[in-house]
This record gives sequence, C-alpha cells and structure tokens, in this order.
Amino acid sequence: ADHNISLESMGVTVNAVAGALKAFFADLPDPLVPYSLHQELLETSSKVSQQYKTNYMTADNLSICFWPTLMRPDFENREFLSTTKIHQSVIETFIQQCQFFF
Repeated sequence: ADHNISLESMGVTVNAVAGALKAFFADLPDPLVPYSLHQELLETSSKVSQQYKTNYMTADNLSICFWPTLMRPDFENREFLSTTKIHQSVIETFIQQCQFFF
C-alpha cells in the first residue's frame, strides 16, 4: 500500500475529507465511542471545559464537537436537522452539570 498519497495534489478539499470521515463514522454499526465510555467522555469534557481560559474549549465548544458522536444523529432526516441545536444543548448541559448527572 502506498502511504504517500497526497490528497492536496489530487485537489481533494479538507471539507471533502471531513465529510467522508463523518459519513464513514456515522455508518459504523457500533459507535466510535462505545456507550460504556460516554460517562468518562463527559466527565473528561467537563474537566477540559473548566480550563477554558487556557484551552478555549468551553462546554459549548465541546458539545459542538461531541454531540454527533454521543447522539448518533440521522443527518439525512431533514426534520432532525432542525433540532440539532437542541441536541447540542443537551450535551452541553451534561458537560456543565456532569457531577449532578453522574
């Protein structure tokens, strides 16, 4: 296998690669982060968000990154797309109130 492939020289954009990875992970039969690790991921995210002045990762920013992984949305469903902010807010609340929930 040739591991020296340059996607840039092939004209493949970063967005195309990100979209392909997103589709690949969404189609996995089991989640990328197993359900058994969700609590640990949220607890770690809570600790990271407490250092937001240093790392710029607020609970809001972290929830944007992790809500699709934790909630496994159907991005093909147009009705679901209209509620993505609500789903993100749920994960943000779990991050902010982690000690209460766990």
